[in-house]
Amino acid sequence: CIDDSYHVERVLAEKPNGTTELVTIEGTGPFVRKKISLELANRRVWSILPECDCARLPHVETTYELPDRFVVVYDYMPGESLESLVQTKGQLDENMAVELAAQICEAAETLHAAGVIHRDITPANIIVAADGAHLIDLGIARTRNAQATRDTTSLGTWGYASPEQYGFAQTDARSDVYSIGRLLGFMLCGVHPGEKEYDEALAQANGITPSRKPALLNPARVTSRQPTSPRRLGGQSRQSSIQLVPGAKARVICATKPTPFRPNQATRPLPSRPQRRSRRASPLNPTNQPARSTGASRSW
Repeated sequence: CIDDSYHVERVLAEKPNGTTELVTIEGTGPFVRKKISLELANRRVWSILPECDCARLPHVETTYELPDRFVVVYDYMPGESLESLVQTKGQLDENMAVELAAQICEAAETLHAAGVIHRDITPANIIVAADGAHLIDLGIARTRNAQATRDTTSLGTWGYASPEQYGFAQTDARSDVYSIGRLLGFMLCGVHPGEKEYDEALAQANGITPSRKPALLNPARVTSRQPTSPRRLGGQSRQSSIQLVPGAKARVICATKPTPFRPNQATRPLPSRPQRRSRRASPLNPTNQPARSTGASRSW
């Protein structure tokens, strides 16, 4: 069985609905192996991801199924989680936070163009590597269903999940925009949204341009063009934009027509945008073809 071919180096995360491990196979790797419970696995998301041409998203090597788990193997990105970075070094300066947010927007924009909503953009799911921010862990990502009125399962992380993720409506690109706004607030004040100290810490955070604070304190206001109904999802407009930092480097996320990213020279630069990692032959994918589900578990 393919599952037995891997050597587990260490367990990265273990939750009731799945396990994430660092693995190697036949001397190659390391890779990340994510085992997702069958009832939560969204196979369509993982079949779309290999076609997303964005170096800030995981590169899927292969997928397969076990009797009780859907398994995804993707490349390991060395670096530090954004959560760990802020906990270790404290709040980030405004320019750095905005630059990282713009890079996360780049990844989210690519997903949205492919019809995928991440639904769990949190500091734990951002890896800050030598070339900037990378968005990982699509364990609860989904594709939009035009006929649905709400998500099948209400999942997300407290403080970062948008209101509709609690069952009020179906999630869409704006749900991720909301989470990015909360993520940006965390970077600027060092306190997680949802904690009682968050609003006060953000309001008192030093180094934030005063005109930008209202949007950071209430990101729901910037995820809709209808100011009287900021979380209304029934309208025809899908031009959800992130205006959390007016005039700065934040990229526009638009579900219908993305806006090109134009750097602001006044912002402190991070390393240049990474190139899309080329597919490499490996025991997991010897022909360098896009990953696809193998269906039931198989022997090699």
